[in-house]
Amino acid sequence: MLSVQACVHHRDRLRDPVRVPDDSQIATHESPVARDRSNYIVRLDLAIDGMPGHYEQMWTRTEDKRHHELCCIPFFTYGLSLGDVFTLTNEDGAYRVESKNGHRTIRYAFLDDTYAHEQHEGLHGWLHGIGVLAEFRGHANGYCAIDIVDQAQADAVVARLSPLADKGVLTWEWADPVAPG
Repeated sequence: MLSVQACVHHRDRLRDPVRVPDDSQIATHESPVARDRSNYIVRLDLAIDGMPGHYEQMWTRTEDKRHHELCCIPFFTYGLSLGDVFTLTNEDGAYRVESKNGHRTIRYAFLDDTYAHEQHEGLHGWLHGIGVLAEFRGHANGYCAIDIVDQAQADAVVARLSPLADKGVLTWEWADPVAPG
């Protein structure tokens, strides 16, 4: 898993070794939907999301380097959506959600590479046409995180993805299903 170790030096004293993840353990966002708003990048620990030793690099906006507004749609982190505010609780990427923006997140992954190659552009265009923001990742852009702002968008996306899941073409999930009430 972790292949590199680094030692942290402080005034000629050696602290315990700190594991440094390699790039394969950090999920990045090539085209965050709110890149123009962001001014800071953080790394969140995915251990709580069932992926110990892995991290997700998040584009954020911060004025105090403590409170971070999310400027991307999470690919692997659960319980966070675009516009939510969180604070880091330690240097290893643990965090606490401070406030929810009212957005929700749906993610899907193609299970069929041929379908992904043939249908990505059409599905991407459809998502854009109904007004949702989406980020894509992976081989043939086969993984997608979708920002949901209202129930109409949620209903439309679920109605489009569910038959594809039933056919075994993709799998989808709510990554942040509940809007604050």
